[in-house]
Amino acid sequence: MMTPTIRDVAYQLRQGKLIALADETGWSVAVDPVNDAAVAQLLSLVGLMPAGLKPTVLVQNAEQVGLYVLKLPDVAFDLVEFAENPLTVVYDQGKNISLLVWQQEPMSDTATTGAGEVAVRRALNTDIQRLIGSFGRGLLTLPFESLALPPQAESLITERFGTLPGMPKRPRIMRLKANGEVSFIRK
Repeated sequence: MMTPTIRDVAYQLRQGKLIALADETGWSVAVDPVNDAAVAQLLSLVGLMPAGLKPTVLVQNAEQVGLYVLKLPDVAFDLVEFAENPLTVVYDQGKNISLLVWQQEPMSDTATTGAGEVAVRRALNTDIQRLIGSFGRGLLTLPFESLALPPQAESLITERFGTLPGMPKRPRIMRLKANGEVSFIRK
């Protein structure tokens, strides 16, 4: 079997397929963040993720963060741009992703008003960055932070892309409020 090209994988994402991505954090499953059917399939796997993790938008660079966050504090760009290790930042209000993401959250106010918190991580892997660039927008992912995908995830993916590390790095997870207030969820 031939290794898929970045163009092949981007095409499959546009068709609503679920793709397994391997990067510095281990495996995750990715979809087009605005394709409701693909997002619904992805969200069926949420219960398999390690505790404390949430669906995460994977972006190519710091400039893309503003596409997914309603009010971006000034410090956000530098935090994301200069992170040398995986860093997931949870922002107050997301945008430009399927509303299904927030409808599964227990907080009833976000289910009716639309956008709730959004987690965003800049890919550090150059192949994944190129894939996101080719796709043209960030990817909605479920991070599993492991060297193996759960069997239920295996059954939904159509392709694998990326290279697994010898040992996955767990991203730091921080919350960044619209007013610039920072707190760590996981250091």
